[in-house]
Amino acid sequence: MRMKQLLAITASTIVVASVASAQNFSYTASYSGPGPSNVLVDTFSNGSVVNNNAGQPVNFTSTSYDVNAPKAGQTNQTITAGDLQEGVQASSSAFTEEQALFTSRANAVVLGNTGDYIDFIMEFTDTANVIGPGNNADHNELTIGLFDSGGTAPLTANLATLTSETGGSQNWKGYYSAIFQANGNQNSGLFYRGIQNTGTGDQSLTITKTLINGGYFGSTYALINGSQSSSINMTNASQYTEDFRVTMSAPGVLTISNEVFSGIGTTGMCDYAFGGYTNASDFTFDGLAFSITDKGSFGPTQDISLIDITTNVPEPSTWLLIISGFGVVLAMVSRRRQ
Repeated sequence: MRMKQLLAITASTIVVASVASAQNFSYTASYSGPGPSNVLVDTFSNGSVVNNNAGQPVNFTSTSYDVNAPKAGQTNQTITAGDLQEGVQASSSAFTEEQALFTSRANAVVLGNTGDYIDFIMEFTDTANVIGPGNNADHNELTIGLFDSGGTAPLTANLATLTSETGGSQNWKGYYSAIFQANGNQNSGLFYRGIQNTGTGDQSLTITKTLINGGYFGSTYALINGSQSSSINMTNASQYTEDFRVTMSAPGVLTISNEVFSGIGTTGMCDYAFGGYTNASDFTFDGLAFSITDKGSFGPTQDISLIDITTNVPEPSTWLLIISGFGVVLAMVSRRRQ
């Protein structure tokens, strides 16, 4: 009977640890999110900045979004209450990419078991021409990705034109999605971006040199079954939600998926969805990136209202509580036997 009581106490300890871990966060998503634990929930009203090179989030609701852009004037992104404004001046070849750490290195999300995942949700308004019709905009793209920073914060320079700068996101590695508009000649795809050599574009995370000036030079590794004919044209002034997820689907295998929903949240109509998979050796994530490009001089802009990173992997502190709970039980059982 005593043993059953001890096990019940341990189970309660585990539940309390999990609840306490979840309550460390000040916010919950504006809808029922896909994961039980929030890592970063940013509504841009709690101290987030642009180009502050903070190195890590101030807390679980803010961080620094450092801008990577190939042309002068493209780095002037702004944050106001509830809104990160991202835009590209009209050009036949330009992009703007936001890079950020979403947690400290000590609390990086590590996928260790089959079924573990990390999820990146972005809610935004297509304020102008993000993915819309246009014969000359076949390479306009909307990208989103999750990365392993290696513990290095992004830089805050005009990153895409650097030729000798080291550090920053040069050594980041991870996965991203690039969605192209429906009437273009470029398929959407899921890709692996590996560590880059020093050179122009080596700070870019989601843009390749083959598609636009200022992109990274390294080889683009498409995921298995990760290519998809695009079938989405967004409507100006409409709201959308993009959901990018990385899942350990088997030991040493990651499955990546991307979905776009009409409206706020993931309960609306799914406008576009695709996925792929790859063999992997790195399962750590603490950085994110997203971008828009202009290939038809349309000047695309979007207003982002939510960045939400969730995971089903417990925090290290939660595991410590769980392990310590079992340790207490084992110690008491050992004393009883003695």
